[in-house]
Amino acid sequence: MKPYLIGTAVLGLAASVAFAEGVVHSTGNTPGFPKAYKDLAKQTKPPSNNWLLDANDDTERFRRLQVAMSGTDVPMWEITYRYEELYVAIQKNNWEMGVYHWDKVRDRMNTSGMKRPARTRNIEGMFLDSGVWQSMRDALTAKSPEKMREQFLTVRKVCMACHVAEKVGFLNDSSVFKRTESFPPSDK
Repeated sequence: MKPYLIGTAVLGLAASVAFAEGVVHSTGNTPGFPKAYKDLAKQTKPPSNNWLLDANDDTERFRRLQVAMSGTDVPMWEITYRYEELYVAIQKNNWEMGVYHWDKVRDRMNTSGMKRPARTRNIEGMFLDSGVWQSMRDALTAKSPEKMREQFLTVRKVCMACHVAEKVGFLNDSSVFKRTESFPPSDK
């Protein structure tokens, strides 16, 4: 990610935190640090809604951002949403929406690889460099309902194979894979 994008993201998050300070009403409870984050107790300022700005230094701020932004679970949550929106776009023959979401899937896959480099081999090998990602995009831009449906089902299989390869095969029992296992008959 380019430095100016990181700076923009940090500034946006800092602005959100500052905004929250002004609109989050006190419950009357004494603020405290979560036990799960013992290192927070080293903070010199008392706990407040300025959880990021109150950190002792930028190193701690970046550590907190890294914790808050999580690993691959957050980008995969977005990938799941966009995967399902792609499925809907194909049903509706909305090629532009399909391309939009499919391009965003690629972006989030790359984000996942950045966050968890050990997953990069499967992300690239099974999707981005193998032709699977490009074949889906080509089917979308060809505006062929048959190609899109066929390629989507290939993508689905590869998603599930990737989960097995990453030792998270239990994710294949997710409801999204049940909902997208086939397409209703197309109107011709």
